[in-house]
Amino acid sequence: MLGKIKIRRATVKDIPKLINIVKGVKSIEDYPGEFSKIYFKKMFKKNNVLVAEIDEEIAGFVEFEWDSGAKRIFLESVAVSKDHRNSGIGSMLIDYVERFAKKHNAIRISMLTRVWNTPINILAKRKGFMKFDTLYGWGKVLR
Repeated sequence: MLGKIKIRRATVKDIPKLINIVKGVKSIEDYPGEFSKIYFKKMFKKNNVLVAEIDEEIAGFVEFEWDSGAKRIFLESVAVSKDHRNSGIGSMLIDYVERFAKKHNAIRISMLTRVWNTPINILAKRKGFMKFDTLYGWGKVLR
């Protein structure tokens, strides 16, 4: 059973723990430089990063960009530690972002997921996200 879960804004001191959470994700192998300390420091300046803590241990995080002009949120990342997967942490983080969105009168929350990332695809569908039939996600690794 999970202890008390607290969601709070991430700090620079959390970066090593956030990196450890994403180390087990397949995309890390595909994009080795993407989740570095430098990436996370830039992420804190550009986006909102929240962590879910259980008994002062970081169990997961969500990163999102809030565009107040367009009244929309883009979920950049949702990640949960291996020890806490399938426990509702990812769902709680998305719920928190959705409450933020409603409080700020957002009209849309969007995210892109990897085709092979079955857990987040199942979670997105369960949380009411609809799959785009008219968009492709494209990327290019430069190094």
